[in-house]
This record gives sequence, structure tokens and C-alpha cells, in this order.
Amino acid sequence: MASQAIRIKTDPDFYEPFKIAQAYRVGDLIFVSGQAAVDDSGAVVGVGDFDRQAKQSFENLRRVLNAGGSDLSKIIKVTIYLKDMGNFPKIVALREKYFTPPYPAHTIVEITSLALPEFEIEIEAIALAEGEIVG
Repeated sequence: MASQAIRIKTDPDFYEPFKIAQAYRVGDLIFVSGQAAVDDSGAVVGVGDFDRQAKQSFENLRRVLNAGGSDLSKIIKVTIYLKDMGNFPKIVALREKYFTPPYPAHTIVEITSLALPEFEIEIEAIALAEGEIVG
């Protein structure tokens, strides 16, 4: 039997104007596109405020996972893109706030720009849809 990729989206789907799928479920895995600081209307949240942008990005990640029947506790791999690695200590604190042990595999990268110049952070993830993480 061939695998299926089932599209996951929130309502409203704030990525639709950009022709981007928010996430796909393939088997027991959910692959989430990079989540940034946008609200339901697609407007950028917290321009110039890393903390507000990080909070919105994590909340968007939570919403997409919930729409796919999963949650933040089922993330197995996360990649975070930062425009300023000086915010790395804040990321450590955010991991503790939004993730639970055993913590997901993680990559963090400093980049020069993201999709919109106002973005300071973007988070993508792979999560379990079914099953559990065994630590």
C-alpha cells in the first residue's frame, strides 16, 4: 500500500496566500513548515521584539500540531532559525517552557534573513502523530 501525505492546516490558514502547506502527516509523523510570528490575518507580530515573535512562533507551532492531532510534547526534531544568535540563551529557556523531557533533537542556525525582513525567528518541526517518545 502506498503512503499518503495528508495536508494539515488551521482555520484560518495564514500561509495560504504564500502557497505554503502548514504541515503534512505521513504515517505516524507530522512535518511542520517553519512557523514565524504571524497572526490569524497573516500580519507580522512583534516587529523588533524577539520575545513576542518567539512566543507567537511557538504558539503557531502548537496550533498546527493540534490541528494534526498532535502537540508540542510529541516533537522529535526541531530546527530554529535565528537572525541573531545572541538570542540563544532565550531559546534554551523557551525549550524548557514549551517542550518536556525527553527534549527533542534540535538544530539551531543563525541566518541573515527569513521570508520577511521583520521576522527574527522561524521554527520547523517533526512530530509524532501517534505513539509516544520513550526517553
